[in-house]
Amino acid sequence: MHPLLPDHLLLRDVSAAPGPNKSPPLITQVPMPDLIGLKGEQALSKIGFTSQMVSMGHQACGALDLWNYPLWLRDLIAQDKNGKERPDHVDLAALEVYRDRERSVARYNEFRRGMLLIPISKWEDLTDDDEAIPVLREVYGDDVEELDLLVGLMAEKKIKGFAISETAFVVFTVMASRRLKADRFFTSNFNEETYTEKGLKWVNTTESLKDVIDRHYPEMTKKWMNSSSVFSVWDSPPTPHNPIPLYLRIPS
Repeated sequence: MHPLLPDHLLLRDVSAAPGPNKSPPLITQVPMPDLIGLKGEQALSKIGFTSQMVSMGHQACGALDLWNYPLWLRDLIAQDKNGKERPDHVDLAALEVYRDRERSVARYNEFRRGMLLIPISKWEDLTDDDEAIPVLREVYGDDVEELDLLVGLMAEKKIKGFAISETAFVVFTVMASRRLKADRFFTSNFNEETYTEKGLKWVNTTESLKDVIDRHYPEMTKKWMNSSSVFSVWDSPPTPHNPIPLYLRIPS
């Protein structure tokens, strides 16, 4: 999921009046390395929670594609528990692939077989990107069985209308239901004794992240959010209300 991260936070001015589509004016671009570690804690404290949330809401995340890994994570300066910088920099992209190999995580095709999905037999089955195929051949040759899982997930064709690949989507659907069934707070402890009467009411009436933000910062979305969902870029047009339940709608 690291390609979702930007290289800079586009910091917005929440003291100004909202512009078109409730968009706040841009103040500056803050490099992400300045927002991590002890130095980052101090910087974020000065920025403030409202400015952080509104700025992130009006900034699109990155795409889960090849060649879109954040550059600052390719030269990450790790810190010890005291906040002191370690001498050896970390290439997190390379480290993620190395860790998978070290821990014997299944390669892409083997993983798909384990999920009862059809494996690829040639690079063209994986992607339509004419630039990616020669690079994949350069790294792995013609042996598609050697393809690393993380690389395959980034290279894989996306389902129409989806931000993630088919393989990642299947993992998500399996894990999402499993988490609900395995979480005692959704099963045996889903009661007032655990949540309190007010807490259980919150759980039963909260439908989205927007509801959570509205509960604690009611003016934030009212002033700065034009979209219907917190997970959309906040200055995008709102989605018209559709009374038909999602599972009964005909895909367009």
